[in-house]
Amino acid sequence: MTARDLRERPKLRARSIAAVAVAGAVLGSAWDLLHVRTHTTIYSIGPGRMPWWVPVEFALVYVAGVIGIARLGAPSLDARTRTRLVGEIAWVSVVYATTAIGHRHELLVAAICIAGLIARSRTLRTVAWANPIPSIALVIAGPAVESILIAAHVFRYTHASLGNIPLWLPLLYANAVPFAVRLAESSLSSGEIT
Repeated sequence: MTARDLRERPKLRARSIAAVAVAGAVLGSAWDLLHVRTHTTIYSIGPGRMPWWVPVEFALVYVAGVIGIARLGAPSLDARTRTRLVGEIAWVSVVYATTAIGHRHELLVAAICIAGLIARSRTLRTVAWANPIPSIALVIAGPAVESILIAAHVFRYTHASLGNIPLWLPLLYANAVPFAVRLAESSLSSGEIT
């Protein structure tokens, strides 16, 4: 990528970054609450409860992810980006709910997550091919960070057979790759970061 390409790439504005933080706080916390309420995860403060700082954590993670995708990937805003983003939110919601409801049956949930990846292979190929570094980073770093938080006794999964994380967790992250890229795309504009 040349210096000219970097100058001409769409940029993230402060207002867009703030919107991503709000989306992270709302969506990330709502999806996490599915796991909390079904006792898929238990925070150190006790079963069925989510700490006050979780929305802040998700806001920061989403902002870091979108900036990472914008800098290391090749997201491109087009006329269908926002419609695709809504579809990806729905998809991740269904996958998250599947992991929450079926968490006691790790192999079954993993198989369902794999089936979802296969069914969406065209979308995944398109998104991952254009954004390989962020895609790989999400699937590897997401579970790794969760494993570190579990080792630090911040929370735990009630059923975990892949070390201290569930077998399906990397597959949940893989299913979320198109969502992350579409969120980054929807945050792009042609102005500088202000």
